[in-house]
Amino acid sequence: MNAPAKILEGKALEDAIWLLETRALIRAYLEYEYQFEHLADAIDPLQEFAEQSGLVAVLGQDEVQRLIAAPFGRFRNIVAAEVEDELAGTEGEPDLPSDYAATLVMQWELADPRDRWRWTGELPSVQQPTAIEKTSYRTAQSTIDAFHYVLSQGNSERLAAWLLNHPDDAPALFKSLEAA
Repeated sequence: MNAPAKILEGKALEDAIWLLETRALIRAYLEYEYQFEHLADAIDPLQEFAEQSGLVAVLGQDEVQRLIAAPFGRFRNIVAAEVEDELAGTEGEPDLPSDYAATLVMQWELADPRDRWRWTGELPSVQQPTAIEKTSYRTAQSTIDAFHYVLSQGNSERLAAWLLNHPDDAPALFKSLEAA
């Protein structure tokens, strides 16, 4: 059991009530923002404060619970209004006709020559496949640098083995030798 609570009077009582209400408002907001796993995690410290500060002894448990519950009730009303707006579908949505989505799709398809036939009765256009240009092979600069390094080592067997591993690069590598 806790130590006996001190008896509050005057300004000390007003300050303790203000502090309880402020802490309750903060904890109610945090509970509204899902910062507590359980409602009891938000309320229990408030009850402990009320007991330790002597508010329960002076005001009574019912008044302390009313002071704690008031901000939680306000946030519960906010949540209820949000849910009601969501269920009614009035949350900032403009009044649109019931076939708005279908009309929008039709407008998009009419604007696109590939899909126009769905609405006009025309035959679908034949799409010509686009030719994919194959880029020619180009030896990377790092490979050319590696070739020059292996060449500078003066080991012909190592150079021959290295060139066997780079058959596509050989013509470009020999051109780089001629240019140097």
